[in-house]
Amino acid sequence: MQKLLVLFSSIFLLAGCVESMALLGPATSGATNGKLVQSSLKSAVSYGVKKQTGKTPLQHALAYAEENNPTKKKEKCISFIEKTNSEACMIVKKKIASTQDALVKKISTTKNTVVKKISSTQNFIKKKKQVDLEKTVKNEKKAEYSIKLKKSAVEFASVVRAKIKEYDARWLDRIEQSRQSNHFNN
Repeated sequence: MQKLLVLFSSIFLLAGCVESMALLGPATSGATNGKLVQSSLKSAVSYGVKKQTGKTPLQHALAYAEENNPTKKKEKCISFIEKTNSEACMIVKKKIASTQDALVKKISTTKNTVVKKISSTQNFIKKKKQVDLEKTVKNEKKAEYSIKLKKSAVEFASVVRAKIKEYDARWLDRIEQSRQSNHFNN
């Protein structure tokens, strides 16, 4: 009973410590995404840059954009974005162009790969069809040959039967003649 009381009171008293997890935000979100090292490194670099210069990396990027656009000229960068600094527009346009180029290259290599696979598959299918056709033709020729052999065997048997009957008839005639000649001689 005493242990349960201590456990519940410690949970109640330590509930405020959970808010310290907010300080570890990037590390905890990185851990859930499986990018713990990346988020830790990013946080460490950001902290180091701020400690050395007094500005975050984002503030450095904004200062660089302002230095390179002293007239603070604003123009529409992309149709759905409001007017922005021309340097930022140039950076965005370069990024979009490089992404488009990468996509075009990826699509063309993928297309070439697919075309090669399709052509090799078509060649395989053609060869397979040719082999199957040749087997079918061979089987048909074998069947025709066996039918011819059967027909020729039947024809041969009928010819042999006819010859045997012919020889039998001659033999019977000779026997009959020899009986008659023996009959005349006796």
